[in-house]
Amino acid sequence: MVDSVLNEYFINPIMSPEFQGYNLVNTSIYIILLVLACAGIYLLLKKKIKFDHKFFLSILPYIFFGISMRVIMHQIEAGNLVIEGITKTANPLEIGFWFFTPGIWVLTFSIVVIGLLVAGVRKELNHKRLFWFGAIISAPLVLFNLSKFNNWIPFIVTLLAIIVISYCLCLLINKFTKYKILNDKINYFIVAGQAIDGIASSIAIAFFGFSEQHVFSSMLINFHPAVFAGIKLLLAVLICWSLDDYLKDEEKKLAKNHPEKWKNKKNLIGFIKIIIAILGFATGLASLFKLGLI
Repeated sequence: MVDSVLNEYFINPIMSPEFQGYNLVNTSIYIILLVLACAGIYLLLKKKIKFDHKFFLSILPYIFFGISMRVIMHQIEAGNLVIEGITKTANPLEIGFWFFTPGIWVLTFSIVVIGLLVAGVRKELNHKRLFWFGAIISAPLVLFNLSKFNNWIPFIVTLLAIIVISYCLCLLINKFTKYKILNDKINYFIVAGQAIDGIASSIAIAFFGFSEQHVFSSMLINFHPAVFAGIKLLLAVLICWSLDDYLKDEEKKLAKNHPEKWKNKKNLIGFIKIIIAILGFATGLASLFKLGLI
């Protein structure tokens, strides 16, 4: 019974192209594990790290590491790249496991932990050291993928569209509504992350024959790719507004009489925003890089 469940919902989606990579069961389990991991990380680091846009920028290279590994995986699966000893497997004792989902994200997380230790998280976090350690680790993989690009035009055009659309959207909201979305700089990265995911995925699927593995995203994209991108951006703005509105209420309650509680609450919301931004960048950048490999 247990073996059949593992094979059907976890091992076969990794090993066999006949199975969809993500299904309701493994997606739900991965979400639960992600939530538990995030909760554990926050509890360990909440007193040592201020979760703001500076911290997000310092871990950006690690996101590039993860998506670069995913893009290499994509090339191997497509038969366009052969690396001796790297084959798709569900066995974590074999090196190939760490090049494919979910092993790739466990590896990325482990490197982030090493980066935090190198950056002195046990005492006072050095953002520059955290950034440069990640940059040194990720640069060879990023450059390797860029060297394999066949079509720079789709990549560049999509990248420019993402930057313009996400920035203009934030600027218009900031200027013409009461909600000053740019007052917290991490909000821009949330919107940009969802723009990367929504726009890059939509263009890849609509014009270049890509497919979506994630269950919920697939439902929207099958309806229309543009709807998927629009909903992504709308949700990003609504999430930012909801979290900031909640913080505003909490500030009135806690800032004056309970400054420590207010500080902790603000840091928790910052952490949640960073997780949302990471998820957008991690899924979207992989689609963006794949456009260059068409």
